[in-house]
Amino acid sequence: LGEKIILNEMIGYASLKELISSGAFYDQKSIIIAVYVLCGFANFSSVGIQIGGIGALAPNQRKTLSSLGFRALLGGGLAALLSATLVAMILG
Repeated sequence: LGEKIILNEMIGYASLKELISSGAFYDQKSIIIAVYVLCGFANFSSVGIQIGGIGALAPNQRKTLSSLGFRALLGGGLAALLSATLVAMILG
């Protein structure tokens, strides 16, 4: 999860693949939950893309976008965790 937020989700999936192949997970359910945690675009590069993309459309609002960037990162991360929680509840 830390690699996903700091770097991006693709590096997180590569690390997950290595963990799965090394047998670090005890249960298949844990692997499914980890996959759902990694889904989503809550990382610092996505915040940069958001500020750059929307900032080009509304250049006078870049300061507002910059101040909301961390909140968007936090909200996106919590949404991915909530999705994983709901999947865990469904799986039982």
